[in-house]
Amino acid sequence: MLITRRQGLGLLAGAAATLSLPSISRAQQAAKTVIGVQNGLPYLNFIVAEKLGLFEKHAGELGVKSDFEITRLGGPTAITEAILSGNVQIAALGIQPLLIGWEKTLNNYKMGGISGYWKGSYTIYANDPAIKSIADIRPTDKIAVPGPTSSQAVILRRAAEKIFGPGNANKFDEQLVTLPHPDAVAALSTGNTVQVYFALSPFTEILAKAPNVHVIGKSADYNPPGLTNGVTAGLSNFVSENPVVIKAFLAALGEANAFIPANIEKTAEIYFAAEPSKLADDEKVEIIRNNANEYTTTPNGVIDTANFISKLGQLKTVPAKWQDVFFAPINEGEGS
Repeated sequence: MLITRRQGLGLLAGAAATLSLPSISRAQQAAKTVIGVQNGLPYLNFIVAEKLGLFEKHAGELGVKSDFEITRLGGPTAITEAILSGNVQIAALGIQPLLIGWEKTLNNYKMGGISGYWKGSYTIYANDPAIKSIADIRPTDKIAVPGPTSSQAVILRRAAEKIFGPGNANKFDEQLVTLPHPDAVAALSTGNTVQVYFALSPFTEILAKAPNVHVIGKSADYNPPGLTNGVTAGLSNFVSENPVVIKAFLAALGEANAFIPANIEKTAEIYFAAEPSKLADDEKVEIIRNNANEYTTTPNGVIDTANFISKLGQLKTVPAKWQDVFFAPINEGEGS
């Protein structure tokens, strides 16, 4: 399914315009907090926290009995709509969809950031030998990303501007194909549906074994240093009425972030039980080891991203400072 940036933004605007206040109220009064994520290793800290019962543990230590549940969604548009509908209270997404959601809901639902969660990188693959770099992508080639406002789409626009010059950031927008990561891996490695894909672990390692694909770049080639590719978001009503839940969530994520590098083999067992793979056990452990230090609650690169997408016409209101986009208590700490 080919989705343009304009269509993706239209979906978000439509969702924000049509939702009613009762759905938000139900989210606030829910007996459990639903956390929306996608597939892949960026969400490892959520999986670890859930498996070890860290969310409930920290809520209990703060004097509240609260249940948490992780649900997997297909991409940033679906995740944003789930937040606005009240089906998800905390969601993992990229900085761009957070900023767009923040701007579009300033006068009603007030969507904002809760934390960072992942500072890792993407590996860019192609299945056509003629494509040796992003510069070689042809107008007929299709590029798989989770959504038109995803981190991968932003990286592609940064790359296009860097390679082709100012004014060319949107060069590939009409070639984007919205696919969840598992579907994108299958499409790239088994057919001609897409020619390029921005992979994250463990899909990076899976594709590294595929004979008909090759690496054409890394996100670090185009992203500013230190960028947090993953942040979490929610609505102001839920955050303000559930401060203990938010504190428990942050504490649990922080404990999971520390657990991962200290317990590589156990972490591999937890992750691949949640997202099974045919990789050998030693390969699974090596994947966790290689990615163990990519998890953080600190959001970095918010203003840089806001300035970039504003230049492209995707954001009208650039926040004066990153704290304007994030809720307490995370906005009282470090970030950029």
